[in-house]
Amino acid sequence: PAVDILEQTDCFVVALDVPGVPPEEIEITTKNGILTIKGERKEDRDLNENEFHRVERVSGSFYRRFSLPDSADPSQVSAQGKNGVLEIVIPKGEKAKARRIEVTATS
Repeated sequence: PAVDILEQTDCFVVALDVPGVPPEEIEITTKNGILTIKGERKEDRDLNENEFHRVERVSGSFYRRFSLPDSADPSQVSAQGKNGVLEIVIPKGEKAKARRIEVTATS
């Protein structure tokens, strides 16, 4: 499926187009810095192939893998599906977040 990956200040967001795939049938795992997404879009055709004029919607299993940056915190990944889009949020770890350091004057 098509994927968009967005980096925000405190997290990364991965959005996948998965119309027709129930969210509970998608497997998402993280291991050794790799995010893996697996699932299957089942064929929903009840008609004979000869009755179709055009077939463009793809069915079958899918498997996507992405390397997570060092700044990602894989232990806090969350996911939700809505309107055929799976959204995976990967928070950044504390060490990756920018922080302001005060400079004090010495005498």
